[in-house]
This record gives sequence, structure tokens and C-alpha cells, in this order.
Amino acid sequence: MAQQTSKWIRAGMLAALAAVAARPASAQTAPAQPSGSSSGVQNLNIFIGLDGSKQPQDLGINANMGARFGANFGFPIMKDNRLGGQVGVALNLSDAAVHVLDQVGTTSNRMQLFVTAGVFQKSVSKFTWAAGIDLQYSDYYDTFWLGQVRAQVGRALNDRHEVGAWFTVGTMGADAEVDNTGIGVRLEPIGQINGYWSQTWPTGARTAIWVGLASGHDNVVLAFPPGQWEPRSDWVAVYGAGLQLPLSDRFAIAGAANFLTPTATGTVDAYLGVVFSPGGGMSKGGGAFRPVMPVGNNPMMPINLKVR
Repeated sequence: MAQQTSKWIRAGMLAALAAVAARPASAQTAPAQPSGSSSGVQNLNIFIGLDGSKQPQDLGINANMGARFGANFGFPIMKDNRLGGQVGVALNLSDAAVHVLDQVGTTSNRMQLFVTAGVFQKSVSKFTWAAGIDLQYSDYYDTFWLGQVRAQVGRALNDRHEVGAWFTVGTMGADAEVDNTGIGVRLEPIGQINGYWSQTWPTGARTAIWVGLASGHDNVVLAFPPGQWEPRSDWVAVYGAGLQLPLSDRFAIAGAANFLTPTATGTVDAYLGVVFSPGGGMSKGGGAFRPVMPVGNNPMMPINLKVR
């Protein structure tokens, strides 16, 4: 337990250092700007909350619940064209929600470090788009790196409503071994495409719902022999929702949930917490260069597992 705690402390220090290093020097010295500014802490979001996840990577016998910490920063690339960039990091520290993995001699904890970098452009002829990469480092029943490309495009119908789509494509998988079992597995991000509709309410709250398709997942259940596993599920339905609810000019409640069907063998992922913006602007939609995409997390990066 002490060794695992030490790993978590080191991971937390790494995430904090990455967040500071990723923030441009100009943002570290510039004073806070009014809403709509293109620089300064106006475009920085800090997240603290809870994260819950069950995916095919959990071997059909586990789920995870724990704390999430993150920072997401946007900055201008071409101010006149409202073209910006974003960098962010997040750390999930979770415990097993099912009393099985530790009984077969492997871990009951998981640490995930997410890094996201991308570009975006807001409100050009009513269109907003964003594209970037997500990297995930996990210390679970083994350690591994995974990667994907994520993008979205939306069109404002009016001041309150927006429609669009977002998708992910896996770019980097990893081979791993389930600790103390000798079982080799292959882990890969699951590609998905979703159409969404979002609404901004008179209170400033923003809600979104989406539905789409995922490329599919295997149905490994470690508690049973391979001959009893269900066949692979291809092109499964996806649905989910997101929320940002301003509490003041600097604080908001934010979260998202995403589900790949069938949920018994697919995914059940959600997070919810408090966002803090040191420069304010939460009640007005934030600065012109506040990041468009959230930092990568389990709802946006489901992971498939198959036995090698």
C-alpha cells in the first residue's frame, strides 16, 4: 500500500509540473483580463471532482471510482481569426469498485494520467471546431501508454442552440500483462462518432446530449474460460450527456457521462466536479480563447481489451 501511495504522489507531482510547463510564459506574467480576453488566466480552467469508470479494459470483473484533478489552458495562435491552441493535463486516482481483482493477486488501485493538446477556432460564420490528440498513461494491472485523435465541429443555430458532431480515432495501442496471472492482453482506444445538440439556458447553464456509434469491443470476462465469453460486439450504439452549470463568475459545476452498449459488456463512464477559473468569466461563457475540448478522460477515451 505504501508503494502504491508513493506512485500516486509521484504521479500527482508529474501532473502538476506538466500543467505549469504547458502554460505559456506570457500567460504566467500577464495580468487577468476582462471577459472575452485572448490571454491570461481568463482562459485557464482547474477541475476537482469525482470519476467513475467501467470499460472492457476492466476484464469484465472490475470498475473504478476515485478522484480527478485537472487543468486546461487556452491561448491565441492567430487573434484576428480567433484561432487558438489548448494544452491540459488530468490525473485520476481510483480504487476498485468490485472485490475481485485483488482476490486473484493483482491490483485494487488505478492511476491514470491524461494529456491533451490541440487547436480550435470559435464562431467563424457561426461554426466552431477543434482537433487534438489525447495521451493516456495508466498504472493498473500493468503500466501502458495509449493515444487517440479527437475532433469536433459545431454550428450555432442561434444564441441558445448548437448542433454538431465529435469523433475519436485510436492511434496508439499497447500490449500488457495482467499482474500475477501470466495473461497477455492488447489494449486499444475505441473509435466513436457522435452527433450532439447543446443548449445554453437563460441562467448561463449549458447542457449537451449526444448519440452515435462506436467501432465495437470484445467481451472478455476473466472469471470464465475463453470458450464462455460472448462474441465481439461490432458497431455498437453510444449515448451520453454533458453539463456546465455556473455558480459564480469563477466557479461552475461540470461533468459528462458516456455509455457504449450493451452496458453490461460496454462502458459506463462519468465524472462530475467543480471547475475554477482564476480569471473569471464562467457566467458569461468564458474568454475568447477558453479551450473548446475538455481534457481527455474515460468518457472520451474508452479502451477495448482482448486476450493475446
